[in-house]
Amino acid sequence: MLRALTLVSLLLSFLPVQAQEGSTPTMDADTLARRLGETTWGMEELLAGKVEEMTITLRVEELDGDGNVKHTQERVDRLRVKDGQQHREILQARKDGQDATEAMRKDLEERQRKGQGRAEFNSVNLPFAASYLGQHRFSLAGRDPKEPNRLRLRFEPRADKAPSVHKGEALVDPSTGQLIRLSYSPTQLPHMADRVDVRMDFRPHPAVGQVLDTLHVDAEGGLLFYRKHLRITARYSDLVPAGGSKDVASTP
Repeated sequence: MLRALTLVSLLLSFLPVQAQEGSTPTMDADTLARRLGETTWGMEELLAGKVEEMTITLRVEELDGDGNVKHTQERVDRLRVKDGQQHREILQARKDGQDATEAMRKDLEERQRKGQGRAEFNSVNLPFAASYLGQHRFSLAGRDPKEPNRLRLRFEPRADKAPSVHKGEALVDPSTGQLIRLSYSPTQLPHMADRVDVRMDFRPHPAVGQVLDTLHVDAEGGLLFYRKHLRITARYSDLVPAGGSKDVASTP
């Protein structure tokens, strides 16, 4: 389960997603998936410097067997990327309601000194990004019953399962090609994880297009009597695109 819990660190440096505006004609599933891939910023692009800074507001809840919150961890981080190098600063942190800023800062500084503070890509990539498009099979699932003006795009493994190959559904605005929501589970779970469900919600950015607003992860796993159930929420705000202006609209 310890490796499964590395999802927490992944969330601290996750990606924004861009969908450029413009009319999208009626298209088949593969064409729509390619369109989304062409108008999407993946994590690789973020860490390459297309976004210079962003704030990540993270809440991690550990639940007991009855689904009640047992422990909480809250953090506000500022992530900066320059010349391909990441630097993360903890602005404030709390554990179970108590201030833990200094302790978490020391822990983060030590991990960054050892080169352990960088993000990984497994399980948090987008299925229609260019690197993963060929690993997924896409199909149109019609209009969303709750939001009839949105189109559902389903995806599943084309062949082998892997941490970066997912099964789920994207909610798309067919008139603009904008990604609205993404829900999936990795087809190959992290070590000792029994279940990982991921949902991403997106919003418009004044200088970029659609960007990731909130990421939700619900995960369970463990061994025998040592079980964990985590519920994780991460919000991405105050984005500064390379050479651009601050994402003032995203600040709560």
